[in-house]
Amino acid sequence: MAYIISDANELVDYLKDFTGSSDNTEIRQCIFQAELALRNIELPALRSDPYAAQYIGTIDSSGMLPIPQDMNKPILFFLQGDNGQQSNTGPWLVYDRVGDRDIITMQLVSQFYLNPVNVPAVIRGKFSEVGSKYAFVPYLEQGSLINMYYYRAWPLLFAPATELVSTTGTVGSIAGAGPWTGTITGMTDTTGLTTGDEITATTGTGSLGTGTVTVNTVSTTSLTFTATGGTTPTAGTITDVSLVTDIQNNAVLETFPEGYIYGALTEYYIKRHNAEDAAIYKQKFDLAVNTVEDQNNLGKWSGGNTRLTSIFQPRRFRQFNYK
Repeated sequence: MAYIISDANELVDYLKDFTGSSDNTEIRQCIFQAELALRNIELPALRSDPYAAQYIGTIDSSGMLPIPQDMNKPILFFLQGDNGQQSNTGPWLVYDRVGDRDIITMQLVSQFYLNPVNVPAVIRGKFSEVGSKYAFVPYLEQGSLINMYYYRAWPLLFAPATELVSTTGTVGSIAGAGPWTGTITGMTDTTGLTTGDEITATTGTGSLGTGTVTVNTVSTTSLTFTATGGTTPTAGTITDVSLVTDIQNNAVLETFPEGYIYGALTEYYIKRHNAEDAAIYKQKFDLAVNTVEDQNNLGKWSGGNTRLTSIFQPRRFRQFNYK
């Protein structure tokens, strides 16, 4: 039988069928353990698109860039021209990662160097994490736009998530003293909602309270609900009515399912104190991960930039390097 694992629930079913387990919780725990071992995997699907708008950062008043929330590991940053705009006159800056001690040391003397202007060349600069931001040499002025190329963090399977259903809604009168019942009318859509689903919404003049809100009945533009625990819902407008769900897929499961399968099986047999089978699947897991790492080290996926400083930089330090 051929298997296509398209989401987290199918992964659980596959592992249960393979191992003979009937315990969903046990299998989910093994999947979570496998995910911890995969947190730093460097897959092509996890790389950002440095030319997409969401991966172009803006330099703040201190000349630094806040670290993106989905950052896992930076590859390189680059500046396409003066003040981040594409330029025909240059310079164009490519920033390679160095250590935080190095970047702080470089910044202490950077003020004594002139930043190049209208130089038709690619200049190799440096960047590093300092606190919760990235620092750069040469310095960047406030408002500069920098292209960010990095490996993104990825969501864990079965982690809580929300799915937008309706952008608007109005909470009607509330009945009861806890649990409470009520209605939401004026919804733009109710597709995907069924009885028993948990929902949430952004408070406006009205709210759904702070407890657990479940759907009772659904129509085309409205629903009825029950709120349990927390504070009392209030009548009025709300926005972003969303279905409370969990993460069912991510880029790692889509492009590297062997990592999930071998990793979860390793954890399963460790938990069952079956050292022989655990060793077999640990070897399969390590081989799969090492294959990815070998490709990265050969420069086929990450462009050869696997060091803290670029291999293209001269060994003798210069403040600005022309390439």
